[in-house]
Amino acid sequence: MNKKWVMAVSCAAVAGITAFTLCGCDFGSLSSGSSKTPYEVATQLGYDGSEASWLASLSGADGGAEIRAIYDEAVSEGYEGSFLEFLQEYLTVSTDDSAAVNRALMSVVSVWCNFQQITTSGGIWRPSTSTQTVTSAGSGVIYSLDKEQGDAYIVTNYHVVFDKDSVGTETVSHISDDITVYLYGSELQGEEIEATYVGGAMDYDIAVLRVEDSEVLKESSAREAVAANSDAVTVGETVYAIGNPEGEGISASSGIVSVDSEYISIASSDETKTLSLREIRTDAAVNHGNSGGGLFNADGKLIGIVNAKTEEEGVDGLGYAIPANLALSVAQNIIDNSSSKGALRAVMGVNIQVTDSKAVYDEVTGKAYIEETVTVSGVTASPASGVLEAGDVLYSMTLNGQEYVITRMYMATDLMFNVRKGDTVTFKVYRDGQIVTADITFDKDSYFTLYD
Repeated sequence: MNKKWVMAVSCAAVAGITAFTLCGCDFGSLSSGSSKTPYEVATQLGYDGSEASWLASLSGADGGAEIRAIYDEAVSEGYEGSFLEFLQEYLTVSTDDSAAVNRALMSVVSVWCNFQQITTSGGIWRPSTSTQTVTSAGSGVIYSLDKEQGDAYIVTNYHVVFDKDSVGTETVSHISDDITVYLYGSELQGEEIEATYVGGAMDYDIAVLRVEDSEVLKESSAREAVAANSDAVTVGETVYAIGNPEGEGISASSGIVSVDSEYISIASSDETKTLSLREIRTDAAVNHGNSGGGLFNADGKLIGIVNAKTEEEGVDGLGYAIPANLALSVAQNIIDNSSSKGALRAVMGVNIQVTDSKAVYDEVTGKAYIEETVTVSGVTASPASGVLEAGDVLYSMTLNGQEYVITRMYMATDLMFNVRKGDTVTFKVYRDGQIVTADITFDKDSYFTLYD
């Protein structure tokens, strides 16, 4: 059955709400293989803990080590129960997330875009043109902030600032040249903040706005969002969607993570192609106008940029957010490559596939983690030619001194947005029963693809 997803942007000053029909989801298939899993490679490299504890440590989640440290402190202060008894009590303590949610409110803005559309009337004999203004409402998240200077970068969705029927700016077609943002609690005339378009990537539905020398911002309680590691998100976590639903002002809705990572097929903003976007699925209420807003965890940390919902008849509670690790990598890339108005993604020159996938449950943290074996299925072009080989199992990629262990296929592709020209990525791969280290230097323009 085909599913229908729509971009969650609200339109005003026009009749009805623009809906972007989407096609069904194609998840592909997994092929089985006898390659070592990432955990088995880790044990060969010297790790001697359990598979669950290894995955928990990679995720950066509040795992066993941190909880045991809290337990040890409790024992030193007189707690007499066992670790399992303490764990049961620790995990069932009632918490109030309202303080964290209120902090998150300070990092979300409502975004209003005016578009100029040209219409033709009078027929072919006496044609005349007129211009009408169309306004859309969306949301954004403050990515970086300099309160003293009144400057900020704001992350939003590409489709929030794009209208396929509009004229657009002098330099970027169909992008609004009249963008206004409002802070939470300051959505009044006289409190508007002008913003300009820095750049965007339509294929990833991410755009970046810039605010400069804003007196409103200088005197506000605004704060930049604190991001969590979205790769550590697990099913069942409490989340909050904060945005500007229906253009009625910033508000919050709550739910859980339904799926930690999945792909949905969705029409591009210009409706010329179908995109496959990786998303976190949530049952938190998402409505038109939530686009570009944040999906936050119970600690008030950003885990995603809300961008879509399902409107299939008879289906409820399917909202989507682009994972923060990916969204913010694309956003920073756009900022670093602002002259191109887009994002430059490094290309390895290989095809990769999942050859094994399984879930591992951690009794200590009470969380389930998915572990995939990611294998090179073919080398297609430079820069990987002569460096990586078909059959290599990707274990890790090291960039700028930080090692990223590859336990999901998307990690390898997402990391490419963090690569800049001249960077060297060190790969650890499992090949013919051995751990092999290989370097790829991305020193040519041809090793990058522009998304704008």
